[in-house]
Amino acid sequence: MKTLNIYKSILILALIFLVSSCTNFDEITDDPNRATSVPPSMLLSEVLRVMNNVGEEGPWSEAQRDNQFWAISFDYYGDQDYNWGSAPFRYTTLSNVEAMEKEAANLDTKNKYGALAKFFKAYFLDYMSKRVGDIPMSEALKANTAEKITQPKYDSQKAVYVEILSLLEAANTQITLAQTEVGTGNVEGDFLHEGDLSKWQKTINAFRLRVLIGLSKKTTELDVVSQFNQVVSNPSKYPLMVGMDDNLACNFSDENGNNYELNPSNYGFNRNRNIMGGTYLDILKLNNDPRIYIVADPAKFYYNAADPLNLNAYIAANTGDDQGAMQVASDEGKLSYPSEKRYYSTYKGEDYILIGYAEQQFVIAEAINRGWVTGDAAAYYNQGITASMQFYSVSNADVATFLASLNMVYKGNNTAGLEQILSQKYVAFFQNSERESYFNYRRTGIPAFNVGPANNNGGKIPMRWKYPQAEFETNKTNVNTALTSQYGGSDDINAKMWLLK
Repeated sequence: MKTLNIYKSILILALIFLVSSCTNFDEITDDPNRATSVPPSMLLSEVLRVMNNVGEEGPWSEAQRDNQFWAISFDYYGDQDYNWGSAPFRYTTLSNVEAMEKEAANLDTKNKYGALAKFFKAYFLDYMSKRVGDIPMSEALKANTAEKITQPKYDSQKAVYVEILSLLEAANTQITLAQTEVGTGNVEGDFLHEGDLSKWQKTINAFRLRVLIGLSKKTTELDVVSQFNQVVSNPSKYPLMVGMDDNLACNFSDENGNNYELNPSNYGFNRNRNIMGGTYLDILKLNNDPRIYIVADPAKFYYNAADPLNLNAYIAANTGDDQGAMQVASDEGKLSYPSEKRYYSTYKGEDYILIGYAEQQFVIAEAINRGWVTGDAAAYYNQGITASMQFYSVSNADVATFLASLNMVYKGNNTAGLEQILSQKYVAFFQNSERESYFNYRRTGIPAFNVGPANNNGGKIPMRWKYPQAEFETNKTNVNTALTSQYGGSDDINAKMWLLK
């Protein structure tokens, strides 16, 4: 069962390993009470726990407010502020990934854990770099090696992405070997894909397409287009997701500690301060999208029982709105809340998708629209919409009607068609995939994010986060050198990184 309720023993053993890893194992005397290694399965579970990141960036989190999916009307509990601070680094998790790879290498050089380790390295390097820019990479995690590097240099973002793409190619190669030669059985410790290596391989390649489309401004500097073609044109070597069952997703349960964020126990606490966000809801309204009746409730003030499907009763709050006015409107019943039936009737809620089939289809549609690959962009666009509709159990008849509507019929491989693809990709990301909707907006400007008096960042949506304060305390020279080379010496959240230029 996919679950976030990781046993405490896994965490304890992982921590024991981290402490032990600060010492040269050759110098540890034989002590039956000292743990000198941790099984790869336990390290994998800890890595997956961090990858889920549900508390920080999962459903109805602050990150999903930054994605402009929902707004908060009470300033006591949160704000709509875009004056961002520092981003988290994931080097502790990467040390667990390296430990897993090292332990797994004792099993076989083609082992399945080693293949997954390469993917996780790529995943967390991407996670960090796209938030801040240049990061330590080539000299990172070498404090306890013979080199004893305690202040690692920063690698350029370009070098980081060259390495990410190399790791993903190697991960695909190794996981193929793992399936055919040394391990077709389940991967122990995997609570996301339940040990299914074929699904992991599809995830690796879907993620590679996400990375490549994220490099759309760098096609002249990196072999982005050729790599994209390489993946989509050879499904036998690079299998991709074929449906929603292939999603990398976690689910929730009635078990304490593994409940969906909105549930019956916090209904009275959250109900009238969680407001549907205008950037998202207004797209649904504009297109007469049946998903609106599933994810949101109509504002009570405007609701008419004789006309229950009246879209005019669905009123969102803009992310930039003043919270005082928003609270008054909420108290008067003039704003739409998340659907009581969908989000407050059970503790299980809905799955949280990290990397999904709908996203993959929209990515391929965008690549076709841009002329990177040949194919039918409309077909992939429709498949992405259909997959998202299936997530909400929209009937086949309603899906067909929606796809045939004037607003939704694909407008061709042009600017209008690209806007359709990106807008529907944003809709499909609702409450899922961490901050991918923000990263797509940052790259393309679609959909337009709302800015207003609550912004607190000079009327701008930031382009990045600051570096962690710990870097200025322990690696000052190198972080300042990175800031000088990228942003004129200022840790400016509005500055553009290499990825966006």
